[in-house]
Amino acid sequence: MIEKPILKLFDKLEDNFINRILNQTTDCCSLLNREKIFLFWNKAAEDLTEFKKEEILGKSCQSEPPLYLDSMGRSLCSENCLCEQAMKDGLPRIVEVYIQHKSGYRIPIKLKIIPVMNSEGQPIGVAEIFTNSTPSVTIPLRINELEKMQLLDLDTGIPNRLYMEMYLKNKIDEYQKYNLPFGLIYADIDNFNKIQERFGRFNAAKLVRMIARTLHKNIRYFDVVSRWDNEEFLIGLLNIDENRLDIVANKLRLLVAESYITIETGLLNATISMGATLVHRYDTVESLVKRAEQLMLHSKWRGRNKVSLAFTQKET
Repeated sequence: MIEKPILKLFDKLEDNFINRILNQTTDCCSLLNREKIFLFWNKAAEDLTEFKKEEILGKSCQSEPPLYLDSMGRSLCSENCLCEQAMKDGLPRIVEVYIQHKSGYRIPIKLKIIPVMNSEGQPIGVAEIFTNSTPSVTIPLRINELEKMQLLDLDTGIPNRLYMEMYLKNKIDEYQKYNLPFGLIYADIDNFNKIQERFGRFNAAKLVRMIARTLHKNIRYFDVVSRWDNEEFLIGLLNIDENRLDIVANKLRLLVAESYITIETGLLNATISMGATLVHRYDTVESLVKRAEQLMLHSKWRGRNKVSLAFTQKET
């Protein structure tokens, strides 16, 4: 049987047929032209990012802040643009990246970029298909159960200090009994008091929520992030070594630095300083947290927006 163009198989085809089909798919989909301007943004993409199509269509993928970032915090639409490469060689790309949510935080996604060719084989744009790769479960108890037990930080929606103290005690006990490796990251928002003074308490609280969501959505389902103090977070990581701990901490640091909230005067972001450490044989909750906090303060001393796993000389 000779293959026919698919659209010719349908009689009385309406102009918006493709739009209606793509809007019914559960995968997120966008279409960009040769100049990398968004021409289509489906319902699933709206649901994932909360950006309505009216806010996306007509914009360039190179607009700021960048829509997609890699794990190093680099834009995928500036140098080494994947859309440009796909149109150049006609080959699709599949990558793990981070998309911006309308609230400012970053969501991990699996992105497939497919070049679109005309009948002469010339590139006329790209189709982007992407799916949410955030772990479906990030804390072992359901949100309503945590709230009833007063273990939830109501402002950010992540576990609170009491929950984290219980969690750390349990993981330290497991390590001492079964030698299961465990790591802790202590994160603190840089210059938070100055941000609060300059932009107000409302915007500062909004910034804290955005950072909490960025951290929460970019850890594994069996790891935990909690709000430890007003602008401080603890992240517990299971089954991890020092090299992996360093990689995860820096990935989170970079994602936070490239996440934004919208305020009256434009965009506002912040950086975080982090201390990361593995659990030791005779650690208590207090000694583990104290060591991570001291390493975080060492990152502040080194210039902020850094990760410290050990005490080093100040960088020049």
